[in-house]
Amino acid sequence: MSVIIDDTCITCDACLQNCPVNAIVDDSHNPTGKSRYYVHPEKCVECVEHFDDPQCAAICPTIGCISWDKPFTKEFEGHFLNEEIYKLDTKNGVVKSPAFKEKKYRKDIPLELRGVGKEVQVAP
Repeated sequence: MSVIIDDTCITCDACLQNCPVNAIVDDSHNPTGKSRYYVHPEKCVECVEHFDDPQCAAICPTIGCISWDKPFTKEFEGHFLNEEIYKLDTKNGVVKSPAFKEKKYRKDIPLELRGVGKEVQVAP
């Protein structure tokens, strides 16, 4: 899986500090070169086996800033390799794509609620 942080992010650092797997980097370390926070999809596990909900969205003060992405599985390999919003890490020259290693994701979130723009958190 992964979640995506969009350009409404106010760079407060809350998500960065609360990610249990260090999948989030700030704008100065965004591998795509964009000046916004970035979630490494090859690292993010949607807080599965860590918390009941993704901590980045739970702590984020900007409603709608964090959205669900497709599961980081072989089925969505093309999504993660062909999207302009990703820059996957490599290991020994091999791209860490879903085929390299699938990641855990929340199976209770249906595919129709996943994809760029489908928000993780909703206004109270």
